[in-house]
Amino acid sequence: MVKRKHKTSMKENESYLLPSPNEEMRSFVQKFKVDMMEHIISSIKFAIDNKLPIVEVFQFKNSPFVVTISEREFEPNLEHINKYYMDNEMYELCPKIEQLRQLLKRKNDEKEKSEADDGGINRPDTE
Repeated sequence: MVKRKHKTSMKENESYLLPSPNEEMRSFVQKFKVDMMEHIISSIKFAIDNKLPIVEVFQFKNSPFVVTISEREFEPNLEHINKYYMDNEMYELCPKIEQLRQLLKRKNDEKEKSEADDGGINRPDTE
């Protein structure tokens, strides 16, 4: 497994380099599944902390293709990972996900409150 750092204007998010060939990929995913899930969690946290609408999570070896997660998919990914941890009795990994889900909920609540408080002030007149 190789991790590469990508520089952004704020901080750095590490890209997780994946093998390209199909069979090699399957073997890799089986071997590093939990590590990959942990990387998804840290990438989502990075995106939330830096107010990014999308985050690059994985990059394929010898390929320009990348895997990204958009903001609307943060919660479903966290839910899926949490379910996997619970199903596999990896309870010690669950609190980090719950903290991140709470942070995501607070950010979404703040965003909704801000939009509601706007009350149309920034809307152009339609008269």
